This record gives sequence, C-alpha cells and structure tokens, in this order.
Amino acid sequence: MIENVFKQLESDDSCPAHLKTEIISEIDLIRNTLQIVELYAGDLFGVLSALTNPQED
Repeated sequence: MIENVFKQLESDDSCPAHLKTEIISEIDLIRNTLQIVELYAGDLFGVLSALTNPQED
C-alpha cells in the first residue's frame, strides 16, 4: 500500500487562537480586495468593449 507523503508534513503542534483570527482576517481582506478589483475591472472592460464595438441602429 502506498503511504501518503503529506502525512509527514503535518505537525502535531496547534496554532494559537489569535494567530488563526489574524490569518482569517488577512484572507478575508485579500478576498474582499479581489472582489472589488474584479467588479471595477469587469465594468471597465464592459465599457471599453461597448465603446470599441458601437451598435448601429
């Protein structure tokens, strides 16, 4: 049977609660920042696309 090599990387130590909170807040900050960038970048590319391809009536 093949041994899982990732089991060797796992530590028996535990992370302090305040460190977990800080890591989660950093992840939330990164996720929220990326959502804002995606929102404005999507709008920007939509406007640029509409300007470069005007519809003729």
